[in-house]
Amino acid sequence: MKEAIKFIVSNFVSIALLIIGIVIGGYLIGAVHNVRDFLFPESAAYVRSPLTIVNSINGIGQLVTVTSEIHKVDLEIEIKRWVGNIGGYSANHIAIGAIEAGIDFDAMNEDNIRYENDTYSLTLPAPVITSCRIEYIDQNEYSFTLLSADWDMVRQIAQAEAIMQFAKIMIEEGVLERAEEETALRIGNFVRELTGKPAHVEFAAQAGEIELPESCQPYTPSGWAKDQNGAWKRVES
Repeated sequence: MKEAIKFIVSNFVSIALLIIGIVIGGYLIGAVHNVRDFLFPESAAYVRSPLTIVNSINGIGQLVTVTSEIHKVDLEIEIKRWVGNIGGYSANHIAIGAIEAGIDFDAMNEDNIRYENDTYSLTLPAPVITSCRIEYIDQNEYSFTLLSADWDMVRQIAQAEAIMQFAKIMIEEGVLERAEEETALRIGNFVRELTGKPAHVEFAAQAGEIELPESCQPYTPSGWAKDQNGAWKRVES
């Protein structure tokens, strides 16, 4: 029965499909196209769906229970150059992103499920940040500079800075605690509806520092890195 419950809970969140498509299409090319297009111009466009074949289905042992949208305005990035910052420049940014949190069910085993006194007791892994993303970023309020400026590089630094700040802010705001509450409610109700038995859900203690997924580790613009003081500086090659 423990294995059955673990299977049910894990597959409750197995919602991802790995789809590999094989596109089959054909085009007729002839010397009369120019004449045809002149005499009979196109008046409509048609979309013909290609053939898609599903080669495999892979489960993801993860349940996302909280998605929090976060806005950051007036995110200023300043680049300092030359003596006295004579060639420096800066820009402000508006960034909108989302942080998701939930449970990693791959860490569960049969010892996490107990059935005593007509009640199922589930000990789930501690909630984690499952993903970070920037949905929109806008650059504005450019400074004057005496030299050429790489504004795209400044935007990349702003995006990297924003995604790191977003994860930190949401952890401080209690997104993991909210994920714990939502998970306990959903999984508890799911087990009760499925088995007809009451369910008690608790969570393992957070071990060490909170690890962030790869999506929360921002892309760093080439030639730039953050120093120990949190300042972005060009890396000597």
